[in-house]
Amino acid sequence: MNLLENKVALVTGAARGIGRAIAEAYAGHGAHVAIADLHQGDVDAVAEDIQTTGGGKALGVKLDVTNPASVQGAIDEVVAAFGGIDILVNNAGILRAHLIVDCPLEDWQAIFKVNMEGTFLCSQAAARRMIQHGKGGVIINVASCSARKADLKHAAYSSSKAAVICFTRILALELGSYGIRANALLPGATETEMLRGVFVQIPGIREDLLTKTALGRLATPGDQANAAVFLASDLARYITGEYLVVSGGEFMNA
Repeated sequence: MNLLENKVALVTGAARGIGRAIAEAYAGHGAHVAIADLHQGDVDAVAEDIQTTGGGKALGVKLDVTNPASVQGAIDEVVAAFGGIDILVNNAGILRAHLIVDCPLEDWQAIFKVNMEGTFLCSQAAARRMIQHGKGGVIINVASCSARKADLKHAAYSSSKAAVICFTRILALELGSYGIRANALLPGATETEMLRGVFVQIPGIREDLLTKTALGRLATPGDQANAAVFLASDLARYITGEYLVVSGGEFMNA
């Protein structure tokens, strides 16, 4: 069953990892997908792969989520190509691990600029289009389970993702009257390039995560994509202002 037939979705940070998996899953459920990331060649390659494997229509969009002009241009490009926008997934994010006493201000600011300010800019631009079109819509903000715990060297990242959760709830409150739902997806430890970088920086953390996870394995990007399909579909049509933890049971006692 195609849960997103003919819906138009824009996924940021979609050249790899969770973002790419979400884009592929949406296309597999019949959506027209705009794959957005910093480098045109990367997003074009993903779009070509999706169309080659028989998914829905796919478009590569160059996007810098920290640049208001780039964000507006991406939204306009998606609307011009597909006639509107029904789903926005704010997945773009960065992580730079530092102890608080050693964290350079520029790294703290960069993390908030991408993870929080980028989510704001994309949500604002997409919501304006959704309101204009009058057909409702869905905004999914990819936060992190790190927003709910104290992770060594992750002060900036965890704080930014906690801010994303709060922002999502206010989005839901302000946009509900337009038929626009907003929810957050909180991935637990997921096998991505970003997490593998953390494993290098903080020895022993992989084993610690596995010990705490009820299912005894790390998530795949596809596990997170399945949750994102649910949140975007009519199966979740009465869910807004919430967050969905996809952690394999790591947070049952949190």
